[in-house]
Amino acid sequence: MTNLQPVAPHPGTHLQAMGQLAADAFASGQYVDSFCNNYFGNSHYDWNVSRLVLDDEKLVHHWGVWGYPMRLESIHLKVAGIGAVVTHPDYRKQGLMHSAARESFDAQKQAGYDLSILRGRHYVKMGYARAWNYVTYRIKPEELPELGRPKPHRPLSAEQVGEMDAFYNQTHAGFSGTAVRPTYRTRHPDDIGVHAWFDERGNLAGYIRALPAEENPKLLQCLEAAGDPREGLSVLTDLFSSGDYDNLAFFTLPHHHPLLQLLRKGACMVEDRYFDISGWRVRIINLKSTLQKLLPLLETRLAYSRFADWQGRLLLDAGEQEVALSIDHGKIELTPAGSSPHSLRGGADVARFLIGSDEPDEILRQAEMECTGLARPLAGVLFPNLHPMLSHWDEY
Repeated sequence: MTNLQPVAPHPGTHLQAMGQLAADAFASGQYVDSFCNNYFGNSHYDWNVSRLVLDDEKLVHHWGVWGYPMRLESIHLKVAGIGAVVTHPDYRKQGLMHSAARESFDAQKQAGYDLSILRGRHYVKMGYARAWNYVTYRIKPEELPELGRPKPHRPLSAEQVGEMDAFYNQTHAGFSGTAVRPTYRTRHPDDIGVHAWFDERGNLAGYIRALPAEENPKLLQCLEAAGDPREGLSVLTDLFSSGDYDNLAFFTLPHHHPLLQLLRKGACMVEDRYFDISGWRVRIINLKSTLQKLLPLLETRLAYSRFADWQGRLLLDAGEQEVALSIDHGKIELTPAGSSPHSLRGGADVARFLIGSDEPDEILRQAEMECTGLARPLAGVLFPNLHPMLSHWDEY
């Protein structure tokens, strides 16, 4: 056995082994080519900050990073999405994941990443806090609104993914937590699931992405929608009626999406699923760079609050990183941490404020944060609930 030190992957040398390791872990050894060509290749996989562990030439651990700009209202943060974290069964319980993760975190910071987001267990000790919940809307077939026949629609092909991405970026520009595309540039035809309608000039006018649920093929899940919400729901109703389905659900659509707003005007059920140590989680890579990008939003929020003319310093203590917000009549400057009568000491859970993962007071209570002075009401103004959500298409 060699010295098992993390190294950066190389597409020409390691891609096939990466695809095989991922296929063995997640697909019983099948679909190796799909992992290579669609998941690692032709995607936003970051070869510079991902990490492998090799024993001689044998791949024994993979820590993958898919980098993308994530929307938070009008600004973008550089996010390292973590996926395909796999250790060969013969090499487990040797600390390989933690050593690969530490090196990757250092590389992410050097590469200008702001945050890291992942889904799964085992990551709380690495500084990951809850990001967002699984939110599912369910509607009974008999309670679908009468919207008439839909416009002619047809499935989108893999060659049209670029057109879909451009339309998605246009219609989702204000939805927090969503990825700026392109992310995955190719898909297996069976995984696309997009049905689109077009205007009189043949341009894409809207689409619905809907697939049977993996755990229940009788359940049709709407995973993404763009364009007129009534037309989208009409197309979805048509797909439901023409297929062998019993139930209909909506998953990974942003809270403020017009289609969900349309559903909330009628009868529907909403499941907001919380997780303790699993689910989607967020970690701070660079607190200062994140706050620097957030400054325009923070100043706008101050301007419409009772703190518009306030002067003082708010200390944000995220454990390994600290930054003070020096506030002067609505203008904010980032300054080195130091003593302040107004402090918010939240450790890893400060990341939840940055992305607006929940109501501010809920975050404070759940994390049992230590607040002094005016930190609690300031947090309520500066870090509102943004209902972040990542589309199923962009998951890693």
